[in-house]
Amino acid sequence: MSLAEAEVPEKGTPLGAVLLKLGPPMRLSSSDNGYLMAWEYWHIREDSVGISLGALGAEFLTADWGEMRVKGNFLLLSFDEQHRLSAAAQSEWDNYGGGGKGIQPLFGFVSVVDADDLTAPMPQHEWGAGLLQRRLPVALNRNSNPDMGQAGLQQRGTPGAAGQRALEMH
Repeated sequence: MSLAEAEVPEKGTPLGAVLLKLGPPMRLSSSDNGYLMAWEYWHIREDSVGISLGALGAEFLTADWGEMRVKGNFLLLSFDEQHRLSAAAQSEWDNYGGGGKGIQPLFGFVSVVDADDLTAPMPQHEWGAGLLQRRLPVALNRNSNPDMGQAGLQQRGTPGAAGQRALEMH
């Protein structure tokens, strides 16, 4: 069962029952009265077509067209200090994600849609050994860094110039 098919648990539901129903959360953060957990569901459809004139002896020209559609569901649950659900918020969307056209002289492939920020690995996929092999990012707003799990959550796909990552320095 996907998040899109799951029902939002009722207020007062114990944490164990929520985890049994929804599985582990994708994001976790502390809050003033307990903690927050978030689950995400994404369905990304990329349609693209390319034409090459290679069969006609003109291997130096390709043309590409493409577009992307993004459907998603974001569930945010707040738990109190007794590990009971105190609040829930859910949002769903189905949007045009972009598209484009390209003509490429010479040879190669042109990508006309970009879903990399939505399909990139989550921060927990890099925890452990990966963090020991490189320098940690420095943030002016370290207490609100959404990867640290201390003071908030940020949904994937949020532009870099908005939200909690707006003050980060690289």
